[in-house]
Amino acid sequence: MLDPRQLQTLAAVAETGGFDKAAKKLFLTQSAVSQRIRQLEELLGQPVLTRTVPAEATETGRQLLQHYQQLLLMEDQLLQKLNPATRQREFTTLAVGVNADSLATWYMQAVAPVLSERDLLLDIVVDDQDHTHELMRTGHVIGCVGTRPVPIQGGIQHYLGAMRYLCLATPSFAARYFPDGVDHAALARAPSILFSRKDAVQGQFLRQAAGYNGSFPSFTIPSAQGFVELTRQGLAYCLLPELLLEDDLASGKLIDLFPGQYIDIPLYWHHWRVESQLSHALTEAMLDYCGRYLRQDKVKPAEQ
Repeated sequence: MLDPRQLQTLAAVAETGGFDKAAKKLFLTQSAVSQRIRQLEELLGQPVLTRTVPAEATETGRQLLQHYQQLLLMEDQLLQKLNPATRQREFTTLAVGVNADSLATWYMQAVAPVLSERDLLLDIVVDDQDHTHELMRTGHVIGCVGTRPVPIQGGIQHYLGAMRYLCLATPSFAARYFPDGVDHAALARAPSILFSRKDAVQGQFLRQAAGYNGSFPSFTIPSAQGFVELTRQGLAYCLLPELLLEDDLASGKLIDLFPGQYIDIPLYWHHWRVESQLSHALTEAMLDYCGRYLRQDKVKPAEQ
């Protein structure tokens, strides 16, 4: 039988990236942490962590982390059912992966009712929308919002809707970099913004809207608000969600560089098949909110 203390230790090392940091988190000695991991690996006959800096879970370790996350949820659900009176004021924490633009626009409004009704805390991990599923696959979160259209092995996905992005800039930026209109030569010179070096959406849009396949200078800012502020300062142009900047467009502070051109990013909520009441409540809250506020005019993919 798997020892929950060993699983807890594995989770701490995977989260912190090191045996010494995990020891501080668990109030143990580093040798005790090493001993628990060694015993777990001896039981399984294979490594659960890489001996790298930072330490990362192996494929076996990732499966154990997924199991541990589900175990914690099921245990909390059982305790609340067996003794609800003593559990009413205790909080449960769920780790979820969310892309930055969802977090900046609709996510908190969608889940707020569940957080207040269920004494629930969220440990939100932010990543690029095309890569949040890796957080779930590696066992760091119990669910994630992202663009992956098919379920992760052992999981379920739900279509939430699409966020529409427009390519925006200030009038002064457009006058400086695109005085003769948006052409390939201008795109090669005008600075844009990327969330990270993994961010391929800007390049995808330029191919779609302008037939441009070349390189372009770019800031790298892993923050939705950073995108907005840099664009408002007239220092760059970029794709921004319409939900975030309707007032700027209406007032003329920002203009659409490609009128009538946009890109819709479909979003999905992924979670494990074994779902607690709390994660189910999160799922229902997101589906309800997104059904009303995200674009539903695309063909809805079949849920699996």
